[in-house]
Amino acid sequence: MSAVFEVAPPEELLYSISQDGKRRFMHPVVKKGHYWKLRRAIAVALVLAFYALPLIPVGGAPAVQIDLSTRLTHLFGATFNPTDNLVLAAFGFGVIVTVFFVGSTFGRVWCGFACPQTIYLEFLFRPIEAWVEGGPTNQRHLNKQPLSARKAAIKTTKWVLWIALAASMAATFVAYFTGWSALAHGLSTEPLAWRGSLFTMAAVTGLIVFDFGWFRDQMCTIACPYGRLQNVISDPDTIQVAYDTVRGEPRMQPKHQLAGVRAGDCIDCGACVAVCPTGVDIRRGLQVECIGTAQCVDACDDVMRKLGRPTGLIHFTSQRQQQGGARRIWRPRNLAYLALMTVAWSTLGTLVFTRADAIVEIGRGGREPYRMLTSGDVANQQRIRFTNQLDQPQRFDITIAGTAGATLVLSESPVVVGPQGVVNINAVTTVPRTLFTDGQATVRYVITSDQGFRREVEFLLLGPFGAEPTP
Repeated sequence: MSAVFEVAPPEELLYSISQDGKRRFMHPVVKKGHYWKLRRAIAVALVLAFYALPLIPVGGAPAVQIDLSTRLTHLFGATFNPTDNLVLAAFGFGVIVTVFFVGSTFGRVWCGFACPQTIYLEFLFRPIEAWVEGGPTNQRHLNKQPLSARKAAIKTTKWVLWIALAASMAATFVAYFTGWSALAHGLSTEPLAWRGSLFTMAAVTGLIVFDFGWFRDQMCTIACPYGRLQNVISDPDTIQVAYDTVRGEPRMQPKHQLAGVRAGDCIDCGACVAVCPTGVDIRRGLQVECIGTAQCVDACDDVMRKLGRPTGLIHFTSQRQQQGGARRIWRPRNLAYLALMTVAWSTLGTLVFTRADAIVEIGRGGREPYRMLTSGDVANQQRIRFTNQLDQPQRFDITIAGTAGATLVLSESPVVVGPQGVVNINAVTTVPRTLFTDGQATVRYVITSDQGFRREVEFLLLGPFGAEPTP
């Protein structure tokens, strides 16, 4: 058995664990084929987006920021308050349904092509390791060598570079919550006042270095719940990376092939195993450890081209198609996911693009439901909350419409609310007792602002039951 098969034991074991239970580190060969170039393009775009989004200003705020100090979320020029519960619910539901749709339709394409774990490991941390230590063969030889000054220098250089990269990632992560300008200014002028940010950066840096420097592929094969979820949401029509057993078997190396003996197209070269970042031997069938990077596809296609044989011995297919059936992309289940996904993201878009300039909430106030006045009128106390959703201040006025004899007394009028601010005021509404039926009366408030906002809100007042007592 060739050396490249050391990561694919014959027993049914995790490829990252040896037969004696010890950790087996992967040193995959990089095959720069068609799918690798596609993954690299996606990785470059996502890494640049991660670093750029907290820096690019949109509408006076970073493109993406969850501002913990003001409890506001800025997304590409739109600002959301903690009270935007429907927006959060639509976003969360959209993410969940999208995961189910993508997983049931395209398998683990997310893991191999867009997951941050795969992107940062395969296109940042492992390239740094290869640049410092050399290719997979050199890495194995270096790890087996006894500790020496040369080995210590190489390992130290690698870990220092990894820590520097992890620190930049951690600082960017913190900037999503504080903003880069505030973070840089605070750390340069009053670092002790930013102990929380410093602690978070140190903790995140440590977690990143641990993950990408040691845990690595085991995050995908052991810890990540998505791989286990994939077993639940996949079906015979889910697209997966698979080996064509009919065409490839019986596998036989060219030097062992005999005249008159039929051999499959697989020459048992082990290239597919050597390039797999999780050490999977795809020829054993679909496995939960496979994260769909398609490195085995690129490697096998290269071998087939050199042999003058058709490519596609390892390819994207489905279980049904592999068994001779027709590929079915659309089927009732993923169509249902697609419909729910469309509803969720459409709802989110509608909520975002039609959100009002302000939110006005009227609630009951005081210790008693109502108070009878000596004049015979009934007074109700309210607590009114104004949320300004604009980036400029608004002056609000509130009146009662269509209720004869009603009066409104406000603790503040007009109500001035700063940009993205919230103001609470007290109010007392007084109406004649004759308006109450079974202890209830409805009034309509009209709220307007100097920025063109207008809204009518109905509110149920509480009062006495029965007819007014005679003197």
